[in-house]
Amino acid sequence: MRRMMTAIVGLWAAVLVLDARAEVTVMAVRLGASDVAALAKFYDAAFGLKEIDRVGNPPTEIIMRFGATVAEAKKGASPEFLVQKREGVVNDSMHHAIFRVSDIAATVAAAKAAGAKVDRDVVTVPIGGAPIKIAMLVDPQGNALEIMELPKGLTHLPH
Repeated sequence: MRRMMTAIVGLWAAVLVLDARAEVTVMAVRLGASDVAALAKFYDAAFGLKEIDRVGNPPTEIIMRFGATVAEAKKGASPEFLVQKREGVVNDSMHHAIFRVSDIAATVAAAKAAGAKVDRDVVTVPIGGAPIKIAMLVDPQGNALEIMELPKGLTHLPH
């Protein structure tokens, strides 16, 4: 009986250790730019991200966050957008930022007006049985962007 209890306690301890995980959230997205300041202006104009910090003069990295004002963005808790100095051209559309928006047509229009190019026009695809509107853009420095509009009432993709 003692061996059986020891085995049960040992197995339970192993299960607890295997399932002990830290809480994980998205902290930031990093995109490259040959002109960091210009690309930061694009993300402000197209998506409303505000500069909350910068590294270097001229900047080698600009840190941005969502907020109506810079002060609100600094106090906010949204994931950060890090626009970092990069040499060369990006041609890999696999690495990209994904934005969830409430109005995909308005967002695409704002991004185009700010200098983005449309790679794939808005299409509706079924994800988890829900019709999700998706467009693919390219920012002025060549980074791929995916824009998604979920149906009203959905806060995340239904997987």
